[in-house]
Amino acid sequence: MKRIFFNIQRAFNVPDEELKEIIHASQLVFLEKNEFFLHEGEVCQSIGFIERGSMRLFYESPDKEVCNDFFFENSAIGSLASFLSQTPSIVNIAAIEKCELLLLGYDDVMALIEKFPSLKRFSDAILQDQLLRAERREAALLRYSPEQRFRNLMEEHPKVFKRIPLHYIASYLGIKPETLSRYRAKLLV
Repeated sequence: MKRIFFNIQRAFNVPDEELKEIIHASQLVFLEKNEFFLHEGEVCQSIGFIERGSMRLFYESPDKEVCNDFFFENSAIGSLASFLSQTPSIVNIAAIEKCELLLLGYDDVMALIEKFPSLKRFSDAILQDQLLRAERREAALLRYSPEQRFRNLMEEHPKVFKRIPLHYIASYLGIKPETLSRYRAKLLV
């Protein structure tokens, strides 16, 4: 059984019958490094669950890309705003490493949630997690200096520095790569 199914069953006490329907509705997809899961302007038709790999969510502006978040194994991935409203996405999502994803399409998700209360709890948990992440991200950008954001990231998510290219981390922190190098050197002294 895939790790994500095991975790769903364990965390949300999903009966075997419901789990079988989730498995049946899901599709296994592989993305190569730098391959897009979603382009800005497309409607997000599926929610993915990362079985293996890492991904980034980012915005494009005329002069640069701005990373907004990173996702690793056991994360739900997709533009929830686009998925739920079935309107064009304002974000891009791409693989940083080779990824193995389990996808559930919009119609399947809505039918499963309607049919099974445990899956409604699961979808509510995904929404709650995304709202909390967005609120924490916004607060960090508004309240903390770039150096403090760097320190917080080092303390809270050290694996980011092992798996994510530094230029993406710099973009996420809202700094230039050279500034990130200075912060790292300062911390190692």
